[in-house]
Amino acid sequence: MPNNNIAVHCLLIHVYGAKLLLPNTVIAEVTSDNNKVELLTNNQPNWLLGVINWRNQRVPLLSIEEALSLPVVTSSVKKHHIVILYGLESTQTIPFYALRAIDVPRILAVTEEILTNPITDVGRGLAFKVMYNTETVCLPDLTYLEKLLKTFPVYSD
Repeated sequence: MPNNNIAVHCLLIHVYGAKLLLPNTVIAEVTSDNNKVELLTNNQPNWLLGVINWRNQRVPLLSIEEALSLPVVTSSVKKHHIVILYGLESTQTIPFYALRAIDVPRILAVTEEILTNPITDVGRGLAFKVMYNTETVCLPDLTYLEKLLKTFPVYSD
């Protein structure tokens, strides 16, 4: 008999206009937003905020809201947290990338039973939307995000 109570440890990440759910294994670090964002060009895409220096590495900082076409919500939040993600698809080209969170991500142990009512109309760049307790949470398609990053020369000098 299969064990359906297996928990996956995840982070619930609050961004402008949505809550993202990512497994802990794709998160390299969560850090305070005291990094200076370096613009790459004057005509960089809206989904790319620029590059930050993290552990002496240049890491692209995504506007996750633009990349995933999430609703744009204005907020008075001035202090962000940076979530550094491991590059999964092409670790040689994009070893890490980052996004901004508007609150400290919350650790969750997620089981299949507590993720209910998958929403079929998920939108660009999202793998799933599900109800977690009473909240709608988005599971981003990391392959999509990394393919998006490959379309712009983030790591070239």
